[in-house]
Amino acid sequence: MTLCSSRKKLVTFRLTVEEYEALKDLCIAKGVRSISELTRDAVLQHLSADRQSQTFGSGDLVTLISALESIDEAIKDLGVRISDVFGPTGKRSLSSAAP
Repeated sequence: MTLCSSRKKLVTFRLTVEEYEALKDLCIAKGVRSISELTRDAVLQHLSADRQSQTFGSGDLVTLISALESIDEAIKDLGVRISDVFGPTGKRSLSSAAP
């Protein structure tokens, strides 16, 4: 865990009395030292999960789609070549199809 002195920004938000009490009870139940510690950890976990989903969702998914489209085109091309070699009956042998 980093030292508190290295943390330069402060985030403040308001809760209803009921929300505050529920948060305080959660801290006690989890054995967390403070509401700040619990909320900071929750926010950082949320940010980490969001970054991971964005990474997969943006770059990797686009790459995957592009690769699948290339594979689809290659399979279509292969189908045409097979049809050209074997014809509609499919009885021509590979050795007679060689150039």
